[in-house]
Amino acid sequence: MNKNRFRCTFLLLILAGCGGGDSPPPAAKGDPLYEHQWHLNNTGQTNFSSEAAVPGFDLNVAGLFAAGATGRGVNVLVLDDGLDIRHPDLAANVDPARLRNFDPGAQNANDPTPADINDAHGTAVAGIIAAVADNGVGGRGIAPSASLGGANLLGCGGACGDATTVIDAYGGVPFSANAAVINASYGSDPTAPEPIDVDTQGAPILGFAAMRGGKGIVMVKSAGNAFRDFKGDNGQCAQAQAHGLSCQNAAFDPESLFPQVVTVGAVNARGVKSSYSTAGASLLAAGLGGEFGMANPSTPQVAGPALLSTDLAGCDRGYARTHLPQPHRNDFENPATDTAKRLNTSCDYTSIMNGTSAAAPTVTGIVALMLAANPALSWRDLRVILAKSSRKIDANRAPLELDLAGAPYVAEPGWTRNDAGLWFHNWYGYGLVDGAAAVAMAKSYTDYLPGGQPADSGWIDSAALNLAVPVADATGVTDSIAFGGARVIEAVQIRVSVGGDAILGDLGIELLSPSGTRSVLMTAHNVFQATATVNDL
Repeated sequence: MNKNRFRCTFLLLILAGCGGGDSPPPAAKGDPLYEHQWHLNNTGQTNFSSEAAVPGFDLNVAGLFAAGATGRGVNVLVLDDGLDIRHPDLAANVDPARLRNFDPGAQNANDPTPADINDAHGTAVAGIIAAVADNGVGGRGIAPSASLGGANLLGCGGACGDATTVIDAYGGVPFSANAAVINASYGSDPTAPEPIDVDTQGAPILGFAAMRGGKGIVMVKSAGNAFRDFKGDNGQCAQAQAHGLSCQNAAFDPESLFPQVVTVGAVNARGVKSSYSTAGASLLAAGLGGEFGMANPSTPQVAGPALLSTDLAGCDRGYARTHLPQPHRNDFENPATDTAKRLNTSCDYTSIMNGTSAAAPTVTGIVALMLAANPALSWRDLRVILAKSSRKIDANRAPLELDLAGAPYVAEPGWTRNDAGLWFHNWYGYGLVDGAAAVAMAKSYTDYLPGGQPADSGWIDSAALNLAVPVADATGVTDSIAFGGARVIEAVQIRVSVGGDAILGDLGIELLSPSGTRSVLMTAHNVFQATATVNDL
């Protein structure tokens, strides 16, 4: 497991069943906080923040709810800092056979309920996916009848980081092997390159393909929250900020480079990239992560609603608790206010869940609805459907052009249409997930792809260039790989070795397809400003 994990909620401190068997349509009145869940039905809510959402930017699931789609029969596993398995809006969906606490000091290894009052992250993630619908309390999840498993993988420091733990969590034992989709709202924010270790680090992820009866598990993973900065960057994001580029890159987390992983960026309630959302060519799609949910934000870029979800139950723990060491972001979070006393009486909910941590479970919830509609879908089918059904947003955003030694250079190409006719953007992947479109495509899907690794997958070595990369020259140095016969490329991993005095923060890497599609894999002015050694990416 990566040593430098982020939990993808950006906390701004003071500073396999049949869809036809689903339950009857839930009534919104049965979930009193549903009206504030703009990610489910965006009517312009503020969700207790100082800024209203722009109506229409939601997951397009209201029609699915009315038709009775609930995700029943789909096993979802939340790997995080734990899960409050007794929460009144989650308990009915929790599967006792799919729970684990990897903390060696835990009293019960099969109870992932956090001991730390600050570890509410996983409970909020789970609520976005599968909070129970129409039960008279709280809000609802995207797939409110999905079966929830959960593990404390992050809430025990280094004790959870060994290889055996990762193998167990990633399908190596029965509690995790029975998952159809894993939600991983975590990753790494490296300040030095982390090369792919295919044999050890990648082995558990590659193993996903053989699970679920050969149809494969899909992992939905957060892209990260380091577009502008991140804790401990020591000013290394200054150049990226100055040029409007993403400081980190989603591809800098090695796990996000495997095709079994659906890497997800975040969109806010205005329908544009969330201020923090890390960009990169490894993004498949975007979910809804919102902004910071603050009633009185100090800077405009953090204004806007976050997501409403489940919190650790009770007023003595979680995000919305009585003795918070910093000011509450809004009145819903503060148990002392009239708003909280009226709407969040037991402090069981939070209105400030955000980050790509929140965006990932919005996609996980959609995947659960897709699998409920068509359990025969393999992990590869799920990727195809998400790519084809997601919608293009922020369509008028221009490419980002820089001056390079007096010549124009497009560092971020913006929306690009590939040879398959699909639009892609490094901020959004193939676009914002669309629940109705994805489920409709899942139901009518016939071009099934096998769940195993394609027979011709593997590394193809290219001869070393042994050439100097010219400085401040957009022409750069190129290399090419020739493929025989007609092939459909589903995913590509590029390994680049750079030696000498190269500073990776000044290096851009691009991939050009035979049809001319230009994909920027790494933009210059990135976080690796201090790196000047031999590196392997």
